[in-house]
Order: sequence, then C-alpha cells, then structure tokens
Amino acid sequence: MTYRRFWVYFLLFLLNTISYTDRVNMSLAGHPIAEEFGLSPVALGYLFSSFLWAYVLMMLPGGRMIDGLGAHRVAAICATIWSVAQALTGAATGFVTMLLTRLGLGIGEAPVSPISYRSVRDWGPFTEHGTAIGAIQAGTLLGPALGAPLVAWLIASTSWRTSFYATGAIGLIWVLVWVTFVSTPEKTKWLPEAERKRILAERHATKDVPTKGGIGYRGLIRSPSMWGLAISQGCAVYSLYLYLSWLPNYLQTARGVSMVKSGLFTSVPFLVGAVMIIIVNWIGDSMLTPGTVRSGKRRIVVAACLVLAAGGMLIPYVQSLTLVVILTILPVAFSNTATATNAALTSDLLRSPADAGRAFAFLVLGGNLFGLLAPIVTGYIVEATGSFSSAFVLAGLLALLGAVLSLVLTRHTLGEAPSLAVEMAPSAG
Repeated sequence: MTYRRFWVYFLLFLLNTISYTDRVNMSLAGHPIAEEFGLSPVALGYLFSSFLWAYVLMMLPGGRMIDGLGAHRVAAICATIWSVAQALTGAATGFVTMLLTRLGLGIGEAPVSPISYRSVRDWGPFTEHGTAIGAIQAGTLLGPALGAPLVAWLIASTSWRTSFYATGAIGLIWVLVWVTFVSTPEKTKWLPEAERKRILAERHATKDVPTKGGIGYRGLIRSPSMWGLAISQGCAVYSLYLYLSWLPNYLQTARGVSMVKSGLFTSVPFLVGAVMIIIVNWIGDSMLTPGTVRSGKRRIVVAACLVLAAGGMLIPYVQSLTLVVILTILPVAFSNTATATNAALTSDLLRSPADAGRAFAFLVLGGNLFGLLAPIVTGYIVEATGSFSSAFVLAGLLALLGAVLSLVLTRHTLGEAPSLAVEMAPSAG
C-alpha cells in the first residue's frame, strides 16, 4: 500500500507553519513597531488582535466556500491574499495602514484550519484522521518554534520591515507548489489507483453516510455538541493566542530578556508542542474503534489536554526564567493539542460530509471569537495592573471551563437529534 497522500498532509503542514510564522512575526516585531509609532500596550494589543477581527468575520463564509469550491481551490486563493497582505505590512507608515494590512492577513488566513480539517477528511482513512490533523497542526507550533528565532534574528540584523517582506514571499512560493500538484483524491493523477480506492472507501467511519444535503448552519446551531466543540475550542485558543501574541513581549519587558533570546525562549514551548500534538493524537487514534469514534469518546483526550493547559496559571509565581519557559510548555503545547483533537472529534461526530466545511468553520469561529479577545484583554490587564499575572490566571481558568464543557456537551452526533444519536450509539454516555 502506498502513502502518496502524505505529501498532501505535508503541504498542509507547511501551510500551517507559514501562517503561524506570519502571525508570530508581529509578536516579535511588536516592541520596535511600538517604539517607532509611539504605541501604548493597549494600542499594541489591538494591533496584535486586529487580524482576528477579519479572521472571525470571514470564517463562516470561508466554510461555505470550502464546501462549494473545494478545499484545494480555497487554499490557493486565501494563501495568496494573506501573503500579499503580510508583505505589505512591511510598507506600513503608521498604525492605521498597519491595521489595514493585518485585516488583509485575517481575511486570507480565516479558512486555513477548516481547509486542513476538510482536506484530511477528504484524503485520509478515518483511522488516521486524528494523527493526520495533529501532524498538520504541528505546523501551527513549529511555525513559531522555528520562525520566532529566525524572525527575531532577521529583525535584529536588518529591520522589522524586512521580516514581513521575507515571510510574505515564502507564502507565495507555497501557492505555486500547491496549485501545480494538488487537486482532489478523485482527480489527482499522481495518486496510485489502489490508494485512491482505499481513500474513497475508508474516509468515513460508517458506510451509511449521506453525501448530499446536510443540515447546514441552521442545524449545526441547534446542536449542543456543536456548541460544546466551539466553546471548548475557544477556551483552548484563548491560551494559544495569549502566548502567541504576548510571550515575546512578556519575556522582554517583565523578565528583561533580549530580542534574540526572547525569540529563542519563545521557540521552546512551541517546539515541544509540535511533537506533543502528534504523539497525543496518534495515541488517540490507536485507542479508538469505529464505535468509540462515532460516540465521541475522543472528548476525554480534549478535556485532559485542557486541564494540563491550565498549568500556565503558575507562571507568575516562579522566579526562575528556566521554570517560566518550562511552564509555558503546558498552555502552549496542550492548548494547541486540544484544538487539533477537537477537530478530529468534530469529524468523528459529523453525520454528513456535505456539512464538513461549515462544521469546521463553526468550530474555528468559536475558537477565534475567544482568540481575538486574548491580545486585547491582556493589553488592558497589563495597562491597568502593570503585570501579566492576572492574564495568565484568566487563561488557566478558561482552560478548565473548556474541559468541563467538552465532557458535558459533546455527546451527540452532529446532524441528528440527541435522542436518535443515543439510540444509534448507546455507549456514548
């Protein structure tokens, strides 16, 4: 049996790596940008968060586009938009023009996660969905892990503007490779016929799956499981964006670390997380059967990851910089692992492939409604208290809330009434 589909996973991994390198670029450049433009912590928080405003607004339309045009087409369109916007950030002349380019980044990056999740559902047997999503989403951690020190070095060696030009160009190179080689499993010519047949036969956990119609956004909104998935995703993403946006600044201002060292220290929890996200989801796939997949047992893994992510609350209470870096591994690694596992759980519970793009968009929307608040709320907390302590505690409490909601709400199939889902999967309790 061949594994040519892994090349698609690898390109999606690179897509996520590039997108998060572009995001952490602003975090690392925040200090020199604030100095050049005279920005307060609150203004800087709004700038960190601004791309998420457009990101959130475009999420549901992006899900509809994926279901209508196909994930492969939307990936090329959106990566082009955000890469151009990233490059233009380097030409910004002030707060307003930079804000506009960050909104462009948000428009382009909005469908990245739904594209990845839908592509795995289309390209992979259900027995590898969790591992594939974990490997692809490892790019969201590897991007900051490798990108943070490289971007920090680039800023220190040249200027913050050059760093945006360089990262924007990398995204455009990815688009060229993607449109040259990737379509759908049905149409991709370099895919061996035996592998194509296996993908088409095994990509759903059950055989009697409706391929047309679906329940649409109206049906998803009425599903308690969809709300449990979306809110627990939000609790995880809040932690992720707190550390993605503010960790370099925290290390530089509160712990007295230099620009280059802050990039190196920031890379540690993201690098560990990139490994952890694959291992945890591989273990999850290995332990699950078709029956436990359909009944949503993967929610136990989601909840466990969120409990571990809450460990970031301890950061304000340690003095050693080494312990600070070690403790940041918990929220960074496990909040991101929770989001990947939640995506696999969404795929487990989804009744119709026709709703896949919308369900994943709803999931990511829930995550990023919380995520866009994290940089802003943190900015206000730092402005009001002169400290990051309350910000870390708030993120930890939200992670614990997400764990509870995941266990309580994500118990029924998406696309069926709860009573029917229980009858079909009595082990869901």
